Amino acid sequence: MTPPEVFQGSVAVAETARDKVPYTGFLAGLFVSDVRWHLFSSIRLPFISVQAQEFLERFKSTLLPLDPERIDSEGELPEAVMKDLAQLGAFGIKIPRCYGGKEFTQSEYQHVATLCGSVDSSLTVLLSAAQSIGVPEPLRLFGTEAQKTAYLPRLARGELSGFALTERHVGCDISKVETYAVRVREQGQTTGYRLSGEKFFITNSAKRDGEFLSSMLVVIARIVDRPEEVQDQAAPKRYGAFIVETHWPGCSVTRLRFEGVRAIYNGAPTFDRVFVPVDNRLGGEEDGLRIALATLTVGRLTLPAACLGGLKQCLSVMRWWGRKRVQWNKPIGEHNLIGEKLCRTAAYSLALEAVMAFCGAWANRKGDLRLESAAAKILGSEWYWEAVNDLFQVRGGRGFMTTESQHKSGEPAIAVMRMLRDARINLVWEGTSEILRIWMAREALSPYIDRGLAFLRGTWSDKLTMPLYYARMAMSSIWPFGGSPASSASVGQDYARWVRFIESSSRDLTRSTLMSTIRHRQRLHNKQLLLQHLVNDSLWIFPMAATIWYASQPDKRDKPGMQALVEYFCESVADRLHPSSSLAGRVQQRERDTQVYSLSKAIMDGQYAWLEEGILPCVKDEPALHETPRSSTTNASP
Repeated sequence: MTPPEVFQGSVAVAETARDKVPYTGFLAGLFVSDVRWHLFSSIRLPFISVQAQEFLERFKSTLLPLDPERIDSEGELPEAVMKDLAQLGAFGIKIPRCYGGKEFTQSEYQHVATLCGSVDSSLTVLLSAAQSIGVPEPLRLFGTEAQKTAYLPRLARGELSGFALTERHVGCDISKVETYAVRVREQGQTTGYRLSGEKFFITNSAKRDGEFLSSMLVVIARIVDRPEEVQDQAAPKRYGAFIVETHWPGCSVTRLRFEGVRAIYNGAPTFDRVFVPVDNRLGGEEDGLRIALATLTVGRLTLPAACLGGLKQCLSVMRWWGRKRVQWNKPIGEHNLIGEKLCRTAAYSLALEAVMAFCGAWANRKGDLRLESAAAKILGSEWYWEAVNDLFQVRGGRGFMTTESQHKSGEPAIAVMRMLRDARINLVWEGTSEILRIWMAREALSPYIDRGLAFLRGTWSDKLTMPLYYARMAMSSIWPFGGSPASSASVGQDYARWVRFIESSSRDLTRSTLMSTIRHRQRLHNKQLLLQHLVNDSLWIFPMAATIWYASQPDKRDKPGMQALVEYFCESVADRLHPSSSLAGRVQQRERDTQVYSLSKAIMDGQYAWLEEGILPCVKDEPALHETPRSSTTNASP
């Protein structure tokens, strides 16, 4: 009897489109008791060229006159600013110089995104969609020389582009794309395609109803010989990626409006039998989904880089207000329930900066970042959302006021509500947190799943491989043999105990993964809550490793208070992965109070001002203005 297929329907299509290259990144190793410290020890903090530094200064000058509140109320970005950015070359940051671009590295581009993310979300999205997931990235990865020559110079000069994947009834389930391209044949050869369908939630597509913002889009569509095949379940499913110029006959668009990021030029483009020459197809007729996934891998890194700018902005405001606002005879930042929010935001800022430095360095070297980019997106979006919520709580009633009302009251206008509205969508677009966790689980567990599939379908040799592999994983999850004796040295002796903790946690994760695979077998991919739990463990171990690597770098290790903040973050991670017993927890809480009090005071006193580098702060730091005299016990530790 033939065993039933493990993956069926859309999942089976997605399995076919998977990149089958084995994972060599850091995160994948955590699930097989292989903490790949060499990936950290073989890189240094990414170098920022003089040209990139000069560009950042000019870019900062362009952002200074921006009024985010006006952008939010009008739902439009100033035309003058967009022209200035085009002249500056901001839409060709990653395009090679030979095509007229800046050819900055991924890590240099991330610094631009961080700066932009601290100022205005709509502008950040415009830049990101134009070059991270718009035409330049898939064209750079999969385009022919003729295609690059035709389009990259135009994009470098300031023409905008976007990536048209999602549809009204198709979000992350990209195997259900219904937009189709009918082959046009002449003398038995395919000369082009007639593209029909409607896309939805396409960033940079619509200036207004009936008018495109982008001059070109990469469109993912199913390739067929007849339109009827789209509804035929037995018909083969082939998906292509096409460069479509939006001025071609048959292209139209309507603009979509949102509650946050209100100046985002997002729309629903429609294609009515649009003729696309075969020369405008990227890759082969079955490469569309692979191109989509590959484009998102590196392109997805822009979002956490921008979230880092938002985190730093939250820290800047929180630090200022924690000193300025006095309640119960001392600044509110010295009350530990507020101080903990300060410490957490500072720790998240450091950890995310470390994650982005690691990802940027490996992206520069074209390393395997498939899992790491997804992890960075999850961490950046969730940490920023948590920090904005904390900022709202710290600001109290002022956080709920409009900026206009704050200004009339004679106070600095800080748009916490706008930050909240803008930050929330980050957990949804470019892959929801839930979908990315399930995707990460499938990819991280691929060694176990692939051997299980071979056991079900393969030869007797394949059937023997699975128990041997599982036995080896069981042994490695119990005994730490095979690890590098120099692992501590690769990230600094100051954090040797955390290196051991990471290695131990990886063995725990491997053991849990192995037991889950053995217990649930073919049903494992349906156990989404279990898979989420496994992935969540890796999502804490990864930034912990990145942080101690980052803090050990020569340019960073002597930053004021670095070790204390790293210890705070690592202890927070350890508490999440291995919660203390109630008795031990009560004992540790006293120590935690002391730690938080000291750290939050140091943050408010400016010891960690270096964490706020790379942004345009929305408030000017100033000495604390006390509403009432501080008592003589203000400096007493709790």
